[in-house]
Amino acid sequence: MTKDSYYTIAIQDVEARLTIQRSRFLGYAYTVKSIEESEDILGVLRKKFFDATHVCYAYTMGIDGNLYRMDDNGEPSGTAGRPILGKIRSFQLSDVLVVVVRYFGGVKLGTGGLIKAYGETAELTLEAAKKKEIILTEELFIAFKPNLTGIVMNKVNIVGASILQQGFEAGNSTLIIAIRKSKSDLLCSNLNKIFGISAKKIVPLQSD
Repeated sequence: MTKDSYYTIAIQDVEARLTIQRSRFLGYAYTVKSIEESEDILGVLRKKFFDATHVCYAYTMGIDGNLYRMDDNGEPSGTAGRPILGKIRSFQLSDVLVVVVRYFGGVKLGTGGLIKAYGETAELTLEAAKKKEIILTEELFIAFKPNLTGIVMNKVNIVGASILQQGFEAGNSTLIIAIRKSKSDLLCSNLNKIFGISAKKIVPLQSD
């Protein structure tokens, strides 16, 4: 079955704090839809925490979280960005940016200590965030004889689709519906093959 949903965080103002051997770690989580949006947020935080020792982050985007990036910002390689990214993935989230700000407290934590500190801060931040499900839909155009209205409406209701527009065209009743991507092909097949009803996907116009 086609994957058509994923989880992200529902609110932007998520913050967590952790102190380990006098080093202060501040965690922040944001919903992001593009690299540009994440860079804008990072720019604001870098200015806000200009006096911090490190501003480290990781993000994932897309339905499978395949677009991702992580940054140690001067910490030893793999000790900051990677554990932050690992926590995002352990929560099975996407379209999420997690930033962990560190103020050095004078005591070196070592590689293991840094991995633990950044990971725990990211975990606390994401635990505090309310989650929401993003469902991907597509639109279908359905044309049918008026006497088949009951059949069409029943099929549309069964799959939980939303009716966006109703009309009448060339002697046919018409519907434009929004349906989960995972259910789209099955509905089209049922209407076309079993009842001879025209059901086609509406392809969005691409902007230049």
